[in-house]
Amino acid sequence: MTVSPGVPRRPGEKRPGLRDLGPLNYAVERIGARVQGKKTLGVFATIGRVRRMLPPWLVYSATMMPFGALGRAESELVILRVAALKGNSGGDYEMDHHSALGKKAGLIDGDIAAATRVDEGWEPGRHGFHGRRGAMLDVADEIVQFGDVSDPAWERLASFLSDRECVALVMLVTNYAGLATALTVLRTPVDERR
Repeated sequence: MTVSPGVPRRPGEKRPGLRDLGPLNYAVERIGARVQGKKTLGVFATIGRVRRMLPPWLVYSATMMPFGALGRAESELVILRVAALKGNSGGDYEMDHHSALGKKAGLIDGDIAAATRVDEGWEPGRHGFHGRRGAMLDVADEIVQFGDVSDPAWERLASFLSDRECVALVMLVTNYAGLATALTVLRTPVDERR
């Protein structure tokens, strides 16, 4: 995405301070950045500009990851898939952030590479995963591409996941697809390492 001369900078492009975020959000962003080994934590700094939004958003997001109905490694795999499909700066932001989290959750480099491969068309299984994980990533593909899931993909998913897990998966995919879109629109850059 190119930026036209004279167009005002977007919120994600600006480094907010204490006055912009308020004391609570500023502290959360600073602590989060330190824990992640980053100079800033752009997602918190961007969302934190709406002071009342960041705390409930953090709780909501935590109910999906890391405290969701799906396993941590599976959640990270799905998030990485969504990030790769979304691309642009928002997907790149999430890809950078969740590659490290995925490794901490037990994903290996090959898992991450396969989940983030998106240049081979939209056929089911193009990511190389089979079984439960393959069904999950196929559904993530369809949600991001079409905003819905075909009956054959849902039938396959339901053969591996409970209703509770299916709901959790759909919420995880749509949350991270929306977050990647927001970070792209607001121009939140990938965080710099310390």
